[in-house]
Amino acid sequence: MSRKLTEMTNRIDTLEQKLDANQHALHDQVVAGLGNVGGRLDELRHREDTLEANQNVHAAPSPAPVSSSPTRTTVRKTVDPTTKHHTTPDAPPAEHPAPRPHYTVQAGAPDIAILESPQGQPVRVQPGSMLDGWGAVTAITQSGSGWVVHTEHGTIR
Repeated sequence: MSRKLTEMTNRIDTLEQKLDANQHALHDQVVAGLGNVGGRLDELRHREDTLEANQNVHAAPSPAPVSSSPTRTTVRKTVDPTTKHHTTPDAPPAEHPAPRPHYTVQAGAPDIAILESPQGQPVRVQPGSMLDGWGAVTAITQSGSGWVVHTEHGTIR
């Protein structure tokens, strides 16, 4: 009985040593990972500061804002059942949606990105942010060495 107790004590000691080693390894991995994330955030801040500085140096008057929602007119045709079906040559052309503003992704990290607006200004976005013409940002993902901002109405690369 005492021999079995000694064996179990030795096993417990071995398991505790392995647990301690695993905890130290995980701690080191977490610290290294947080350092990488912190470095990426510092890089994003630097890029944003650089974009803002460039914008201030090259400041130009921005054009008047353009409405992103075009006015639509509803046209109803009255059909006389006694006439034969024909098309009217004077029908107005189909409306095309207004083009979306052009943004480019300057830098990114998980759940945050820096875009350059059509006016050349840096714009910081995260999921839930609203972009004119694009709607809400739904996700920010990495694609190769770049970042992609997914919105309700498309993707920005």
